[in-house]
Amino acid sequence: MMQALTPGAAGLLVLSVWLTAQAAGAESRGVVPIPAGSYTPFQRVKAVGAGEPGPLASKPMAAFGLDAEPVTNAEFLAFVALHPEWRKSRVKALFVDGRYLRRWSADLELADATDRDAPVTDVSWFAAEAFCKAQGLKLPTTEQWEYALADAGREQASTRARSLDWFSEPNGTGPGPIGGPANGYGVRDMVGLVWEWTYDFNAYATTDESRDPNGKDNAAVCGGAAAGVSDPTDYPAFMRYAMRASLKAIYTAENLGFRCAGGEP
Repeated sequence: MMQALTPGAAGLLVLSVWLTAQAAGAESRGVVPIPAGSYTPFQRVKAVGAGEPGPLASKPMAAFGLDAEPVTNAEFLAFVALHPEWRKSRVKALFVDGRYLRRWSADLELADATDRDAPVTDVSWFAAEAFCKAQGLKLPTTEQWEYALADAGREQASTRARSLDWFSEPNGTGPGPIGGPANGYGVRDMVGLVWEWTYDFNAYATTDESRDPNGKDNAAVCGGAAAGVSDPTDYPAFMRYAMRASLKAIYTAENLGFRCAGGEP
């Protein structure tokens, strides 16, 4: 195992990464264009105070930009170097839980130099959104993320298979480096490496208020929930939406990262 970065080496790494990113702009971070098209939501959404959600139907999606890969430790290290309020020793408890960046050795020091190309994890929604805003971007909406994963409606058997293989593996000590195979849009590592924050991650959560008005819980459990999805056989999609529904904005997790998107959510 390589030795942990010294404070001096960490400073040089921060400077190198940041100057490179500033020189080339967002393009150097691998932001790829996702073309406009149509999207069929996996799950129906009922607005607060509204009646029953309408039928599932395709909806138009505007073009947007999306990071080709998840944000790495090296990129987030450069961010906290310039935004000290997001360093692990200074960040406010209002925005993160106690596990924030827990695998980093110090504010500006990774535990292992080999982690620089791995997705940053143990970051909250607030921290992820702050990073994206600093790049002039935002977190992708859930629909943008799922649309990019669908890869223009191509056959999704391989994506589901990779997801199931990933689900069957126990969590390791941390995610490996980015660089998996690209889909038809040129986007990598959407499954098989880390879960990812979305801008409206909690918009699809089922709560007590979502239950059947007759007092039964049918609409809040698996059978009732499956009746409102586009494909009841898509187990990986159920897992993604269940994962998002379990989160709060301050939560961090060792297998939860993010990527940024361009355009208004």
